[in-house]
Amino acid sequence: MAFLINSSDTYKETNLSISHGQCSVSPTADNIGSLPTLYSESGEFNHQANSYLFYQKAVKQAVDLQPCAQALKDYYQFLEDKNLQWNVFPPVKRLKPTYLFRSHLLKLIKQGKLAHSTASVRMNQVVNYYKWLMHDGYLKIKNEKEAPFLMEFVSIKRTDMLAHTAPRFTVETSDLRIKVPRDSDSKNIRPLKPLSQDSLSILTNYLSVASEELGLQILISIDTGLRIQEVATLTLDALDIAKPLAESEHRYEITVSPHRNGAQTKHGKERTIEISKALLDKLGTYRTCDRRLKRVNKLNAKLNNLEKSAKALSYEVVEALEFCLNHEPLFVSEQGNPVSPKSIEARWSELRKKIKQTYPAFEHRFHDFRSTYGTYRLNDLLEAGLPVVESMELLMSWMGHKNESTTWKYLRYLKRKEAFKVKFGILDSIMHEVLEAECE
Repeated sequence: MAFLINSSDTYKETNLSISHGQCSVSPTADNIGSLPTLYSESGEFNHQANSYLFYQKAVKQAVDLQPCAQALKDYYQFLEDKNLQWNVFPPVKRLKPTYLFRSHLLKLIKQGKLAHSTASVRMNQVVNYYKWLMHDGYLKIKNEKEAPFLMEFVSIKRTDMLAHTAPRFTVETSDLRIKVPRDSDSKNIRPLKPLSQDSLSILTNYLSVASEELGLQILISIDTGLRIQEVATLTLDALDIAKPLAESEHRYEITVSPHRNGAQTKHGKERTIEISKALLDKLGTYRTCDRRLKRVNKLNAKLNNLEKSAKALSYEVVEALEFCLNHEPLFVSEQGNPVSPKSIEARWSELRKKIKQTYPAFEHRFHDFRSTYGTYRLNDLLEAGLPVVESMELLMSWMGHKNESTTWKYLRYLKRKEAFKVKFGILDSIMHEVLEAECE
């Protein structure tokens, strides 16, 4: 079976030297960190695939290579299973390995083993891989019949507010594309799973057994809609620029941005979020408490010694620590490291396991706190009499959605789920209840 191994640190430039008949390679500059590396079932290094992964990280500066690496692994495993060659394309379309792989993905979808969205991503990754192979000369095509796929131009209907100015736009794609159903209730798309009032009450009762940091991280996500990466990288600089909303004495707004205050937002996009005064006050108390300051002292000791210790640390660790030089993170681990999304997920999994011992149906992911904010907040805006379009624009801005279609999912959800048609005030009341309990 084809397999992936994460390499040690990889460098763009190295020196090759020969001494006493022996070759040695030493890195010189541009450490790009660890790379997923693909091997065949027999342990053979996949030169083409791994060159592409290197290109993605070194040239395209891809942040997350996991989707690409997983797609290539699945594709080469399929080729091994079917005894196919990656660079042999018969003139008959249905016999080409790329089209056979597409059929394989569609079969997995039909069997319920793969979501449409996952299959679509994997197919697109394989298409992009072959585009690179042809561009860089690894795959030479003499005529159209030898091509791994055909390119198409597809007309897309616009649904945004400016659709009347240009009803359609054209995109380039391939005839290998796998369409994803637009219905967010489809079993092939992960649906919104906001916490119901009962689930919120259950969670509230268990926050007292969570660590202080995890409790605050959960409340931040529910109260602001921040993603887990954004919660993990929230900084003191971001909290310092909080300002009260003119229309509400109980809520503040904060601009989060990797460039302005170090908060690592999706796509590096700057946006303004809202936060309750009660939670902001609680975070203000936490930032100066002894528990946190002891952790920050450990972090500062690492930062002071970073230049000496950098060579012994992985690229990812050095990158995370360098981020702290400019912006002090709100959350620091007990070991003095900036908190990562993975560590938050791990702590949440432990708390959820405790909850499930009494409430087995409690299956919520950390990301569901974000959809909880979006669902209740949207309903509150609509209940206040704000027009639908204006409500959607506000929510899209607060949550940092890149596409309007993502925000419209919340409206469709509310239309189907009467149980969620309650005032956003319920989240404020839960926030008040939790914070009051901690003060007792």
